[in-house]
Amino acid sequence: MRRPAALLALLAAACAPAPERPDPGDRFTMRTALTPYAAAICIARNARGGAGTTAEERTVGKSSTEVVVRAGRGETLAVARIDHEGTFSSATIQVTPAVRADREGFARALMSGC
Repeated sequence: MRRPAALLALLAAACAPAPERPDPGDRFTMRTALTPYAAAICIARNARGGAGTTAEERTVGKSSTEVVVRAGRGETLAVARIDHEGTFSSATIQVTPAVRADREGFARALMSGC
């Protein structure tokens, strides 16, 4: 008698909707002629130019940098990772759902002049 109940519980669990994954935001990749370090400084400067935003630069490994952009209340707005690729560097910017408006425009504003 226990088997049918266990089987029924398994079948009911299999039919339950899977939990929704949170929106990770949007990812944009851009190229720059700057080194990863110089690009990180430029991105952080652009981020700090916005009202109420902060930026933290840090090195990742031997040839990459990362910039975390946060709102004044500490909410992460974007994470930019810059990797050295030959003559150029590649910047991958993950813009979080905390940026409710134009995420691509936000990423481009971070890279402006970089």
